[in-house]
Amino acid sequence: MMRPILLLLACKACSSFTSVSRVTVNRPLHIDSQRQHSIPANNSFNKQQSSTSTAHSHSALQASVDQEESVSFDKELSQRLESNNLQQVISYLQSHASSTKSLTSNQLKSIFEAIEVATVQSDENTVNKRSIEDATISSAVEFRALDKVRAEMSQLYQLLREEGKLRVFGAIGRLPPSSLRLPPPSGPIYPTTGSKIIAPKLLETVTSMEMMSLTPQPTNFLLYGGAILASLEAVVSLMYGINFNFLVVTTLLLALADQILVSGAVFETALRIVRPEMTTRITKHEAGHFLCAYLLGCPVEGVVLSTWAALQDGRFAGRAGSAVSAGTSYYDIDLSEQIAGLKPLTRDSIDRYSIIVMGGIAAEAMEYGRADGGAGDEEALVRFLRSLNPRSTNAVSAWTPELIRNQARWGATQAVLLMKEYKPCYDALVDALERGGDLGQCIVAIEEAAEKNGLGWLRHSSGTIFEEGEFGKWVPYSDGDAITELNGSIAEPSAPITSVGTNGVPTLGEDPITEAEEFLKMYKENLTQKLETIDKRLNELDNQTSISD
Repeated sequence: MMRPILLLLACKACSSFTSVSRVTVNRPLHIDSQRQHSIPANNSFNKQQSSTSTAHSHSALQASVDQEESVSFDKELSQRLESNNLQQVISYLQSHASSTKSLTSNQLKSIFEAIEVATVQSDENTVNKRSIEDATISSAVEFRALDKVRAEMSQLYQLLREEGKLRVFGAIGRLPPSSLRLPPPSGPIYPTTGSKIIAPKLLETVTSMEMMSLTPQPTNFLLYGGAILASLEAVVSLMYGINFNFLVVTTLLLALADQILVSGAVFETALRIVRPEMTTRITKHEAGHFLCAYLLGCPVEGVVLSTWAALQDGRFAGRAGSAVSAGTSYYDIDLSEQIAGLKPLTRDSIDRYSIIVMGGIAAEAMEYGRADGGAGDEEALVRFLRSLNPRSTNAVSAWTPELIRNQARWGATQAVLLMKEYKPCYDALVDALERGGDLGQCIVAIEEAAEKNGLGWLRHSSGTIFEEGEFGKWVPYSDGDAITELNGSIAEPSAPITSVGTNGVPTLGEDPITEAEEFLKMYKENLTQKLETIDKRLNELDNQTSISD
């Protein structure tokens, strides 16, 4: 309707101009001269009116076309998402790059909903699925790196990251997204740089938290609960004349049936009723794993916060007797391929796994002052590092208990600083999980919090650790100043800069395990020297004491 009206207005303007021209022909000269002066003005006005009308016409037409394209894009994207075929979604988004940059929050949620459905339906298991009862690192488990669905998931995450829709995915230890147009860093940027030797005293200095806060403490709740239950059964036996042994045996059989049939879900439900704070603590623990994995560029595919939810989810065993009570499932395609022997195992992959595993403990410690849960996380890290020894000739005896504990402290330190840096994202994630949010709602919550608080790709570390003194030295980062060692030498990057092409987020280099071996040897020598120094001081003190006596 708009175009005929504008054409009509243009015709009227032409008609008016013609009538004026005809009048001027039969007028006296002085009047004709005045008319001739008025004609150009009238002509300019009409042309401007026509030009303005045409501009409005083009603008309205363009808006109409854009709206139609948007509706068409949304409709076709929805059709591909309904099929849960991630490769079709990827191909469609790649062919509509301009529309991909303008994806709405609801469209992002739909994309991640499709990811959840696709990974649930996949028959493959992730190599590094983190759960309380983690058995994925045992030698009997086959590492499946060629998981088509999860490789597509990684590619889809990366596509959204490069288009600027996921501003904090892969914000830590990864190359900056091309949309930022930033020069690549000299090495992976973690919250701390420099030495990876973290003594307990140094950990406390860097994190401003006590070492005991990051050490999961066993609770006697089950012991006390069992004693109270036995007392109640004794009272029931006396009051109603029921055989006490019968009650005890019945209780044990019911507990065994609960474990075999529903993985202890009934007992967990009773425990949550007695300890209401347990649900919130588990939520905040899993949020720590979730956020660490996301920030480190490992696609998250789902999270469960109860055994009942795990029983219904194939990614978390999904069958009676083997489901977990809570867990976060993510996928590191680089680690998967390296464990499978397709690529050399790198220190960066080991470090990412360490940070993610310790993320739950770090989150609890930050929120409650100490970590109750997480013993299973520590055990998973121990099994993982021990399993690496046969994969590297000289590293068979390298991952000693002390070195494993050091790696755990390093991972916990990074996780604490990481969550402090991205605290608004963590709080938004916890809120989304507490409201029962799915994967898409959780990720949108993280990204909205990041945008609101100006958070993005980590451009510098919080500080550098130097091997000075008895426990090491922590030098916080100062804006505008390069972090240098006290003797003037700049801290060396932990890995060379090399963009590695994978379906996942680009890494900064292939730091082979042989370099990790060199680090471990240096660490061992450093510890030996420190022990010798301590022994020497003790001997001196003993001599002084004997002389004084």
